[in-house]
Amino acid sequence: MLGALNLLSVIGICAVAAFLLWEMRLDATRRTEISSRSVVQVLSRDIARNIEMYDLSLRAVVDGMKRSEVMQALPELRQMILFDRATSAAGFANLLVLDRDGDVIANSQTLGPVSFNASDREYFRYFANRADDGLHISTPIVSRLSGRPVLIMSRRLSNSDGIFAGVVVGGIELDYIRNLFATADADHLGTVTLYGPRGTIVMRDPFDLDRLGISVAQTPSYQRMLAAKSGSFIGPAMLGEGDRHFVFAQIGDYPLQLSTSVTPAQVYSDWLGKALGLGGVVVSLCGTTVVLIWMFGRELSRRKRSEQVTATLNVELEQMATTDALTGLANRRRFDEVLAREWRRSVRTQQPLSLILLDADHFKGFNDTYGHQKGDAALKLIARSIEAATDPAHDIACRIGGEEFAVILPETDAAGAEIVADRIREAVSGWKEPHAANPHGVLTVSGGLAQIPQVRAADTAALIAIADRALYQAKARGRNQIRVAGEREAGLRTVAGTQNTALRS
Repeated sequence: MLGALNLLSVIGICAVAAFLLWEMRLDATRRTEISSRSVVQVLSRDIARNIEMYDLSLRAVVDGMKRSEVMQALPELRQMILFDRATSAAGFANLLVLDRDGDVIANSQTLGPVSFNASDREYFRYFANRADDGLHISTPIVSRLSGRPVLIMSRRLSNSDGIFAGVVVGGIELDYIRNLFATADADHLGTVTLYGPRGTIVMRDPFDLDRLGISVAQTPSYQRMLAAKSGSFIGPAMLGEGDRHFVFAQIGDYPLQLSTSVTPAQVYSDWLGKALGLGGVVVSLCGTTVVLIWMFGRELSRRKRSEQVTATLNVELEQMATTDALTGLANRRRFDEVLAREWRRSVRTQQPLSLILLDADHFKGFNDTYGHQKGDAALKLIARSIEAATDPAHDIACRIGGEEFAVILPETDAAGAEIVADRIREAVSGWKEPHAANPHGVLTVSGGLAQIPQVRAADTAALIAIADRALYQAKARGRNQIRVAGEREAGLRTVAGTQNTALRS
């Protein structure tokens, strides 16, 4: 009987260890997923914004070439009209206007003629053979003017009768995209890759010149990426051996995809070290447990089971007492406890502490229009948006009132907290939840942000008041925005806070 108890005890310890290891493994996967999604989201937005800005310059040239008064203007004036300053920004290649034979008739850099013919280029042949007025993005090429690799973008020129008249062509230098990759997230795991048309690798970080220009269009993982605009999956590497964890997104409506890929070894490297350490501890505990059970028998076993049940109940009761039942976020009690603790730690260590207060815009009108059940669903949607934009291992997200939420960001300055707050705001409005009572037409939130020691606040109540005044300013200035309190600004908002509080609805 005692031998059976020994065996069961060892099995129990091993089972608990296995469960903890599995949870740690899942947590490592979740952290990698969150980090990868953040990198993909930031880079996709930056690249799409640059392409859109450059496309506006292409459109302006196309529209200008159609106007006779522009073409009859003096060369200097025509240069100013056709080419805006965006075309001379860092990272943008020379913008050229080609006639129907592929010869340069205008360019954004000089007024003089340029001896250059591009009739053999893919983008020229594309428009010469198609009546397509949209933006065309070609695979990267080496510019014949600058000698640098460029991601080519072009638009068709047509006569009034629709006949092909030439091409407006420019591009973004790959070195500029490489710099975007380098500044997006210096600590990300794995590889970040930008794919162009037909699966051509446009840029890759860590940078590898030999990989650029290779097409991965026929690989199973790239085909899975094409099948959906965004997502994640585990599949075979496009270059190299073994499986990778991919997180990907299409950049706008362009034929460009961005992905991160992480090997299992990178995902679980830290976990493996902890698993080995925990395994050694478990072996030691198993030996100790056998000796203790042999010495103390059933009584000690029953006592341990009783203590385990009590501890579990205490954890569950504590969780119930500090969790908001509707949203699953921390409640006001938990908010007060954590803010007081982090306040003391921030004052002691002189590390920054940021507080974000968020409030659903026109929420009373939302409940009046759609009912409280729909209102509860809207609050849950806001809560999920907050969770998606924050790090649960570091940040504390709370629901502190009816439609009021708070996020405590330890060791985070105002700049970092503003990024988090704006991601929450964008996530909420991005759901496009209809809200007829809101001038924006959809469910939105406004936020106020305060950070010590950037603002002077004698205690946690003062910090909350400063953040609340910043929230009031966001409401007063049109809602669906984030306002950041500063030292000088905080005093001004003390007066503003005495105005009509109906704006807090």
